[in-house]
Amino acid sequence: MQANDSQYPSGAYAHSYGLEELVECGVVKDAAGLERFLETQVLPALLTFDLPFFVSAHEAAMKEDAARLLELDAELDAWRLPAETRDASRRIGSRRLELLRQLSPSALVESHHAACPFSHHLVVTAIELSSLPVALAARAFAFQTVTGFATASMKLLRIGQTACQGIVRRTLDHLGAGLDRSLSRPADGWFNPLLEIASLRHARADARLFIS
Repeated sequence: MQANDSQYPSGAYAHSYGLEELVECGVVKDAAGLERFLETQVLPALLTFDLPFFVSAHEAAMKEDAARLLELDAELDAWRLPAETRDASRRIGSRRLELLRQLSPSALVESHHAACPFSHHLVVTAIELSSLPVALAARAFAFQTVTGFATASMKLLRIGQTACQGIVRRTLDHLGAGLDRSLSRPADGWFNPLLEIASLRHARADARLFIS
């Protein structure tokens, strides 16, 4: 619960993960557009790739398999195509790893930090939540992802807090129907040209509010 608190200082508040550019380009214009974006772009990526990949990282963390965690971290670099997306994932992951060292130190946390201090957010979250059953840990990771976009949208769109929370609730309801099935499928990958092109464009924007 603490790791999912909106006040948890992971630095995630500074990232829109490409949403800022989609708003700038007019792809996402309002609350309805945000909800459609979450349902058609973010949820498929979670269910097809991120959550199955998270299961592998969570299993490695439970087994304290440091070598496997490093393999998965390196593999994520190949899947996160835009440099800005990779950098955002590693910035947030490294901040969470530092917090983990202070709040819940362990031999695995220290060895992973020594080998890969700028680790991906997904891998660090799997370590962070390895004491939980994978179904609960995956829900926490999915919640972080959805609320990350929703929090960024509050600074980019004319959308109130109540409307935003309504969108988060409906998006999580959609996610819940397929989440458990996604935990037993292989991580087949997810090609998301819309979000990836937005991240590439955002990196070259003359003015921007978010780092990513």
